Amino acid sequence: MARHPRRHRLVHLLTSGPASAVAAAALALPACASAAPVSFHVGFGDGARLGHDTSLAFAVSVSPKLTPVTELRLLTSAGIDLTSSGLGAASCRRPADEIAAVMNPVAQNPCPANSLMGTGSAQAALLVEPAIDGAASLELHAGASVDDKPGLVVIANTYNPARFHLTYQGYLYIPPPGFGIGVAIRIPQIPQLPFGAPIALSHLQLVLGGPGISYTKRSHGRVMRYHPSGVPLPRRCPKAGFRFRLILRFADGGRSAVDDVVRCPALAPSAAHRH
Repeated sequence: MARHPRRHRLVHLLTSGPASAVAAAALALPACASAAPVSFHVGFGDGARLGHDTSLAFAVSVSPKLTPVTELRLLTSAGIDLTSSGLGAASCRRPADEIAAVMNPVAQNPCPANSLMGTGSAQAALLVEPAIDGAASLELHAGASVDDKPGLVVIANTYNPARFHLTYQGYLYIPPPGFGIGVAIRIPQIPQLPFGAPIALSHLQLVLGGPGISYTKRSHGRVMRYHPSGVPLPRRCPKAGFRFRLILRFADGGRSAVDDVVRCPALAPSAAHRH
């Protein structure tokens, strides 16, 4: 069988970089993939309690039969607001033209440690014939404002099949009634070199907050490390549970919305005393 010249060039570019071992996300996808075109699952951190802060874990799967995703929106349940957490104490400022791959590794810390809000992983395919699958670790940072909205920066460091660096922008916004806060992440297509083909997201795992996030602060002339407070849960839970929504926009103009409901955890002891 004759080799596809375009694929041969892309495979050479992808495999010529150094290998990189990067930690996987804290949330694992279900063992059996859903047959639905889009699946969406949300979970609170271990030991989550009403009236106390927790981490939020999101898992998204997109069928390869769909056109590439160009925007991803996560809507939190009413009463759950990221802006009232301790996450994003600093701001990460990255140029918009970093929405591209680079052959050489960038600095280990392209963003301030105190801007980190969440970590995760992603899987995507480079749409050539046949498609090339890839994987990346993700970091979600607080960023500069976008159209007068609180900005977000997503750093994607690919580690399979080779090491590349991608930066995506996003922002927080006020969602429709019934939801708390909206998280929008833009995933523009990058058909220029070195990829030369669209990238189609297939899996995304993201954990906001959690014990793995560490900040620093000055106290009495000393630099001290601390763990920022996570996402606060309200003291009261909706009767049907906490409803979250995923909204995807696709390159062909299509749109998909999927909801997931998280069961109500127990009330934190301290909050129960105050109630």
